[in-house]
Amino acid sequence: MATPENPPWLELIQLVPIVSLALPFIVQGDVDLSRAGLGLLVAALLTLPVIALVRQRGGIQNPILLGTALWLWIGALAFNLPIDALKATLVAAQGFGLFVGVFAVGALATFVSPRGFIGCRHDDPRFIRRASLALLALAALALGWSFAFRHNIRLGGGLPFIVLNVVRRVMVVRAPA
Repeated sequence: MATPENPPWLELIQLVPIVSLALPFIVQGDVDLSRAGLGLLVAALLTLPVIALVRQRGGIQNPILLGTALWLWIGALAFNLPIDALKATLVAAQGFGLFVGVFAVGALATFVSPRGFIGCRHDDPRFIRRASLALLALAALALGWSFAFRHNIRLGGGLPFIVLNVVRRVMVVRAPA
């Protein structure tokens, strides 16, 4: 049996760090990751109170957004220490770098976490494993897609990010009783 999933507000609050990075780009209509040093740092730092709030409320972390947090922290370090080779790699990779982090966390969560990659409390570990494997397969497709469209941040970053998160949420909400 599924236990109550995160309320929608607790799911949405987990998007605050990545939205804080993306919003200036959306407003400008131009994405230039090479100018994102401060944005990456602010977004990475925002992951800390968001994770603390989710834990304090007894919620479940969205593993996709944990992978995103990993990418934000790597970017924040690369741009602000600075680590020029890593910075250049992240700029060249664009959204693909984000999906590398998502896939890495997803693979780890699928095989290690009792909540799996879908991030769901459920009495049937087989459901968690099957759903997590399906989401991991979708994340692998998103990884390939983001590489193919890495020069178009909307197609290579925004679209697969939205698809992965919507599919994950639908899986959680429609978990068998």
